[in-house]
Amino acid sequence: MTTASGGLPPVAEAVLVAAVDALPARLRKKVDEAVTRFAALPVTEADGTFVVAVDDSTAVTLVTDGGVVRSAEGATCSCLLAPNCLHRAAVLALAPSHVEGDPAPAGEAAPDADAAQPVAGQAAAGQADAEQPVAGQTVSGRADAEQAVAGQAVAAQAVVVPEVEEPGEALTVQQRAAVEHLWRAAVDVLAAGLTGSGTVARTALLRAAHEGQACKVYRPAAAARVVATMLQAARTGDPDFRLGDLTAALQELIGVLQRLRSEGAPSGGLLGAARRAYDLQGSLRLHGLCTTAVLADSGYAGVVTYVVDRDGGLWMIADLMPGDAKRAAKAGNATVALGETALSHRALTRAGLVVSGATASATRQLGAGRSVRAVTATGCGWHEEPLAGLWAVPLAEQVHRAFAALGQPVTDRRAGDDLVFLTVRVEGTDGDAVHATTTGGTAASGGAAASDGTALTLRVADDSPALGYRDNLRLLGRAAGLELLVVARPDPSRPGTVLPLAVAPVDGTGWNLPAGQGGHVDLAFDRLHSSHLPQSHPLLPEAGAGRTPAANTNSDPVLRLLAAQVERTVSGGRTVHTFAAGRGPSDATRLRRARFDAGAALLDRLTEAACTRPRDAFGRLSGDDGSAFAQAWLATAVYTDAATRAVAEATWLPAGTG
Repeated sequence: MTTASGGLPPVAEAVLVAAVDALPARLRKKVDEAVTRFAALPVTEADGTFVVAVDDSTAVTLVTDGGVVRSAEGATCSCLLAPNCLHRAAVLALAPSHVEGDPAPAGEAAPDADAAQPVAGQAAAGQADAEQPVAGQTVSGRADAEQAVAGQAVAAQAVVVPEVEEPGEALTVQQRAAVEHLWRAAVDVLAAGLTGSGTVARTALLRAAHEGQACKVYRPAAAARVVATMLQAARTGDPDFRLGDLTAALQELIGVLQRLRSEGAPSGGLLGAARRAYDLQGSLRLHGLCTTAVLADSGYAGVVTYVVDRDGGLWMIADLMPGDAKRAAKAGNATVALGETALSHRALTRAGLVVSGATASATRQLGAGRSVRAVTATGCGWHEEPLAGLWAVPLAEQVHRAFAALGQPVTDRRAGDDLVFLTVRVEGTDGDAVHATTTGGTAASGGAAASDGTALTLRVADDSPALGYRDNLRLLGRAAGLELLVVARPDPSRPGTVLPLAVAPVDGTGWNLPAGQGGHVDLAFDRLHSSHLPQSHPLLPEAGAGRTPAANTNSDPVLRLLAAQVERTVSGGRTVHTFAAGRGPSDATRLRRARFDAGAALLDRLTEAACTRPRDAFGRLSGDDGSAFAQAWLATAVYTDAATRAVAEATWLPAGTG
């Protein structure tokens, strides 16, 4: 079988690192050019052996073991310079990386799911579902806003964390060396930017991650792999690559490393763990709530299903493996890996479970070890307890809880803390944005919901055509005046914006949903049709006029300027701040005019750090390892996130609320 070079098998990180390290200096400079040229070469596969024909006389052969190239002997080239040749290194650089301990490419589940959880912090959240902790995501990711974040703006020496953690033991000599190696690789990537970080920079990150993993510096090692994966995605033109995702991943990596370098006895949360800890929870009676698709930046895809116990507490059951949107779309029909139940994730959201010997992580992710027993039970609708109680919580309390959770690392967020449960009325649509207002008092909430009339914008949680988010939201947006219950996640980067995950009719009737949907629609997996909506709400034309959302502030455009500078650094590196400013006021001046003095000071510091390059008596660069620049960028990035979240949260609630 012959395919494009995208059909190459996964390659163990150590194999790629060794191949690039073995190249002479003159060939290292040419490896990125070779990777670009080789991307169009055909790949022939037969019985686990992949052959890339470079030219008439040269071919690179990859031999897999269990679907993965695991050793240097598994990658050979027919040229005279092999094995230290450019052909071999370029082909290996084109292939996806494989981390030892990852599931096999075929995606078989481990026999003991509790023991199969990857290194903490290993995956990155998808843009919409960044909270899922199974693959240890990294994700896809914001009165006077300056005062709201004054306590969160950081100096260049620290990173804001939402909770105070108990100090752990001091790092060993080997761990400190691994942290410094990771720091050096991360700083080099930031200084060079996306445009200057090619195969050599990515390999340096992978090498440092491998050493960190061996020294039990798990979380930074996982974060480094996420950055390396995104660098490769950008180089190969992956349509799913987003600069904002790379910015968030690099911020996570540099932030964790800075704290490890500066704290004498860092907490265990900074180092991560090889296995997620699961504690015994006893017996649980659970009711399905909704299920949502996950597309993580680390290459994992799947599904997370939320369930609710008798007391209204939220738990989650996840199924993530290496894959893309197609894998996520199919995962909804996968069997829940919990005890003896034969339910799929989609079926569980309309049913229930009785679990004995339940285990769960600190984030309330349920484990599926051999000791867990679970049988199918009846579920309940959103208008019945205990689910109805989720909508009874006042909006102000929900918003504060969700934004507090969104400020935490994705692997530390407790199940459902970043969700809000809303009753809204559709006002109209403008493209892919649906404008709505909150309404108080519903059958589900018992009239307890607060903050009537808050203007919101509903946006697509994930725009992959394999998922139903976009089509479903467009249809709902055309039903002006329709009231519905919504399970959503606030978008911390945009004022008054939510990403809806599931919807249901307000009164539990009036919609013509199929009986199997249990009265609600999981927007990722269920497909709405105009016949499902009540006839009392005729659909507007496809190009129906919407209204401009009221939830906005004058400070938000200024904060977007600051966010653009943070992303601009990741894209172009240190040199972008050395160019003279154009005509008109600078971004720092605009920030001061909007009373964001701390942000302006941080931006000035970032520019100064970028331009300050000490030189010796002969004019050569000396004494600058880029650390000061990386710390200045980190401070600016953390401040921008905190300020954006504060502004977004403030626009949700009327003045004086909460």
